[in-house]
Amino acid sequence: MTAARAERVAAAETVRTRVSVREIHEVSLRALRASGLSSGEAEYLAEVIASAEVHEGAGLDALATETARIPAGRVGLRLEHCDGYAVAHDPASRGPLQAFVPACETAAVVGTVVVPGMTGSPVLDWAALDIAERSGRVLSLSDGGERTVVTPSGDLLRLPAAAEPRPPVVGLVVRPLREVPDGPVISTAAERKQRHREAVAHGVSVKTPLWTLAYSIACGFLIPDHREGR
Repeated sequence: MTAARAERVAAAETVRTRVSVREIHEVSLRALRASGLSSGEAEYLAEVIASAEVHEGAGLDALATETARIPAGRVGLRLEHCDGYAVAHDPASRGPLQAFVPACETAAVVGTVVVPGMTGSPVLDWAALDIAERSGRVLSLSDGGERTVVTPSGDLLRLPAAAEPRPPVVGLVVRPLREVPDGPVISTAAERKQRHREAVAHGVSVKTPLWTLAYSIACGFLIPDHREGR
């Protein structure tokens, strides 16, 4: 790549577009539906993606990955129980967020779950935060590098990987905890409430290429006009 082309690419990546919170949610929902997810799945993931974009600028990038990884048919995760943990296999090779949500919900109930081949990412942290609040459990996510802890009260912490036993399976480990470890709190429920108010009032600055891609995919989902034939 020439220096001039590299400069153009870098400039394109920094172009921003200001959109509303509602637009982020609606475009994400339509893009996921157009890609083949059910209405319930699309609605839930759209909420997570919108939150991740509003609070950390990580939602639309995740949406691009998810819409390219929609499984054909209804193939569920397969849970393999091992000594002290479970392994969540995904025969359909879903997108990370699609596979993570049911695996994390399972961990909140049954204990430690490993998702093979998966690494941590900000959008997964936001999904885990919602699950922690709904389940009333403290949850730890670790892929051996950075570790995220989410709490029922709405705190999100990021810490170095803990010196804790790790299953022999390489992947993202989701583990319920009895107590919240000491560490820097990245986000609280009160901070998110304030940030959401600001985003609703002033919009959200998003990367234009990602927004253009999401919008183009969303155009594939059309809502029938029931007024026809009246």
